Amino acid sequence: MQRILILLALFPSIVHAQPICAIQGSGATSPYEGQLVTTEGIVTAVFTGAGSISGYYIEQPACDGSVNTSNGIFVYAPNAGSLSTGLRLSVTGLVVEFNGLTELTNASHTVLGTGVVNPTEIVLPVASDLVWERFEGMLIRFPGELVVVGNEAWTQYGEVLLAPERLRIPTDHIDPNDAIASGTASTGSGNSQAVQTAQDLVERSRILLDDTRTTVWPTPSPWPDGNGTLRCGSTVTDLLGVLHYSFGDYKVEPVGSVDLQHDARPDVPEVGGTVRAVGFNVLNYFTTLGEWGAENTAELLRQRTKLVAALSALDADVIALCEIENADAAWEHLRAGLNAAVGAGTYAALEEDAFGQGTRTIILYKPSVLTPATELYWLNTGIFQRPHLTQGFEVNASGARFLFSTMHLRSKLCDNATGLELDQGDGQGCFNALRRSQVSALVDHWEGVRSVTGIEAQLIMGDFNAYSEEDPIDRLRASGLVHQSVPGGHTYSYAAMFGALDHAFATPAMDQAITGAGVWHINADEPGTLDYRDNNLSRYQPNAFRSSDHDPVLVGFDAAELSVGLTGGESATGVRIHHDGAVITWTIPSGTPRTRLLLLDARGMQVGSVGIHHGQARIGTGSMASGVYLWRIPEGGPTGRFVIP
Repeated sequence: MQRILILLALFPSIVHAQPICAIQGSGATSPYEGQLVTTEGIVTAVFTGAGSISGYYIEQPACDGSVNTSNGIFVYAPNAGSLSTGLRLSVTGLVVEFNGLTELTNASHTVLGTGVVNPTEIVLPVASDLVWERFEGMLIRFPGELVVVGNEAWTQYGEVLLAPERLRIPTDHIDPNDAIASGTASTGSGNSQAVQTAQDLVERSRILLDDTRTTVWPTPSPWPDGNGTLRCGSTVTDLLGVLHYSFGDYKVEPVGSVDLQHDARPDVPEVGGTVRAVGFNVLNYFTTLGEWGAENTAELLRQRTKLVAALSALDADVIALCEIENADAAWEHLRAGLNAAVGAGTYAALEEDAFGQGTRTIILYKPSVLTPATELYWLNTGIFQRPHLTQGFEVNASGARFLFSTMHLRSKLCDNATGLELDQGDGQGCFNALRRSQVSALVDHWEGVRSVTGIEAQLIMGDFNAYSEEDPIDRLRASGLVHQSVPGGHTYSYAAMFGALDHAFATPAMDQAITGAGVWHINADEPGTLDYRDNNLSRYQPNAFRSSDHDPVLVGFDAAELSVGLTGGESATGVRIHHDGAVITWTIPSGTPRTRLLLLDARGMQVGSVGIHHGQARIGTGSMASGVYLWRIPEGGPTGRFVIP
């Protein structure tokens, strides 16, 4: 009573018995801001104690029946005493807007009895972001299942972002040019409105779940699993809480326990085949400390430990690694750590210096499985930021050959973007025109490499910096390359949305040998604050999870399905060819009455003739120059070609 008398002296104009909905009003701020009011409501949630939001919520069911006003309000009361949910109170307090939250402060209360508040059910997506103001301070329930789509604030603020399903980057499934996503147009923006509509839907589909604490870096973090993480893809069922507002966001403060089912950390996907290939962006692996990667030696060693754990588990025969510092010391340091873990000499490296001080892409391969069969080809004209590598390999066990190419296009960052390189509002970000030009140049370059080497089977892997329906990906598909898409194959998370920036493409000759493709979700679904940084040392785990911000892509293929330097339709001729590295042997099927086999160079000029005896022809290759050769059995017989590396 004494406190009320003091308030009466300070605020002689008290508005008596105003309902909560009138105090809240229909706008963003209360029409009674700065006034002392008395209202009545039933307690729906109480948050007291050190580190809490320090107060309680009351609600007046069916306050005025308006869909534009809230029936609940927060009462800031650090010393609320023994209040509990279900009590019906009369509350007198000062109406304030605290960082956008309408609340009563300097409050006193009288218990009037008890009551029941049934939660208001909300189904996402909401009609508009403006809807949330209408539910501020109310007890709400989200029936069914919500999915964790954002965990970046989990360790620092005890918050996770929820949505009805995993939210996709619009251009990962909607083509900005083609109304039908399977189209391959790579210019124009005729379907960009659909992209913008999808983005709007995403923004209306999210709500924050808070842990009810105001502590920064709460210890322990709320709702962890047995591995000390909370992954995107985890689910919350029938969430019940009050709608709070702070630091620019509406959020649910849970009432009672949270029914959270954790998404388990996955094993390496099974992709089959006899050869395994991987593309992996390792997030700025720099031995020059304090640049883009590790700040100090301890951070670098922790970064390497996590990457080595990932690469060891992937156990690939050939790897395209992106975002290695453009310095030999960086890839040598990472490879040394990997070989120390899996066995000395397990991996060899192929690389070419990039321009400037940025990053380069390298190829790691197992000499026990693969042998380089061509020179290292690379493209690094003025439109590129780093060389794009292509290496021809021979599979040691069979002699089968394929080309392996790296990819790391210009990023979407808008640094120094002008003109058409600015964000065009079609969802593809900055420098899309440059990425499109880079892909066009690479398509021509790869065609030349295939022609020169005579190897038609080609696998391209890396960070494309383009989502699955963006122009660069359409340009690749239009060239005849086959996208090795993976259901649920997101590799990256941005603003609580998921999509694939990392891809694998194959020529038809390689595609027919591929046995499977997969994404190992070790990074995009994990909180970023589980990485190697000093600031995260208390959460650091020496394993593969959160070793980067991109997920690695795996491809398996059966080397037996690849030709041994042959192209075209030779297999249909019935002629079998075997090259053991020193001698080429042709086995001619019976019924082919021929006595000699002609050898021609790539120009079609005859360079030799081999006799056919007992259905076979043989020639030693030790004195032959490297290049593509043609073979032909005269008088309408079969033809083909082979390659001397």
